Amino acid sequence: MNLIHNYIYKEIILLTAAIIGVLTFLLVAVNLFKVVQLIMYTDLPMWITAKIVWLAVPLTLTLTIPAGLLSAVLIVFGRMSSDRELLALKASGIGLAPIVVPVIYMALFLCAVDLWLIATVVPRCQKESNSMKHDIVTNNPLALFTPEIIVDKIPGWRIYFAKKEGTELDDVILWQLNDQNKVVTSLRADEADINLDLEHQQLVMTLMHERGEQYQPDGDALKVHPGLHADQAPVTVSLNSFYEKIQHKLAWMTLPEIEDVIVAMQSAPSTESATPYLTELQARISFSLAAFTFIVIGIPLAIQTQRRETSWGVVLALVIVGLYYFLGAFGRGLKGYAAAYPELIIWTPNILFQIIGFWLFYRANRK
Repeated sequence: MNLIHNYIYKEIILLTAAIIGVLTFLLVAVNLFKVVQLIMYTDLPMWITAKIVWLAVPLTLTLTIPAGLLSAVLIVFGRMSSDRELLALKASGIGLAPIVVPVIYMALFLCAVDLWLIATVVPRCQKESNSMKHDIVTNNPLALFTPEIIVDKIPGWRIYFAKKEGTELDDVILWQLNDQNKVVTSLRADEADINLDLEHQQLVMTLMHERGEQYQPDGDALKVHPGLHADQAPVTVSLNSFYEKIQHKLAWMTLPEIEDVIVAMQSAPSTESATPYLTELQARISFSLAAFTFIVIGIPLAIQTQRRETSWGVVLALVIVGLYYFLGAFGRGLKGYAAAYPELIIWTPNILFQIIGFWLFYRANRK
């Protein structure tokens, strides 16, 4: 058995590492592309942008580690089944369970790594990343302004422009919103010059050849009245929200911190519901078991499909991973509804997939 286990270890470990590397690189590259856009239109140091990208790696790994193991299992066991290697082992009196022991050990190890990342590393990285972005915007609000993308980070405003050169914008459109986020004023200008007023914490946008439109408070686009027209008009945009302290978000809390909050709520009366914290706690533990759940369903699927193509294994893995995290996201979305017991629903993907997997494994072992 040692020879068989060493063979499986070698195949699975190498393939898993390769797939994790490729998937992580692709997902980080998407984030890198957004950061490169930020560099192009701001004067941010390279080390800051590199750090922002690096801080996104742990969160990416929590997704690519179980997906990489699942893909490797589907490919390796699919090929072994197609080549009748598993049939030969079973004919020698070796059951399916002893054969998959190395994969179970690997899955449990990767579950522990995932739990460590989800419990402590990812929240700290997300908090630091958001803190850096907050500092960037505080010290350089122009970092928000990217051509051909609607700026929606400034409360009460939506801003769009086609081109940017320094502090000058071309083909500018501004929408001012009310408390219900409905448009009350629309401003258009051929050009705009931006000046930062740090003393009053605001941006002063000087609009050239400005044309305005007024909307009714209900936001009805059919009830439009012409606004002011001017060759040059200043517009002030408040930035107070960027100079406030960052709130302590649930996503930035480590698992021990969430546990402390839950214990405090249970020991003393509180007007705040504990359901979001319970759901987040259960979700992190549940998702950390994804690697084990994936191999439980992946091994029998690979054996029964008997496909040796790498592309087939990757496609099947993406389908399983997508369905798993879709169900998980549905459970997480109910965290505001205590009556639905979202802290229990969040376990649905693991329970469902493992029941199906153990049943398929039982059938595959009997053949």
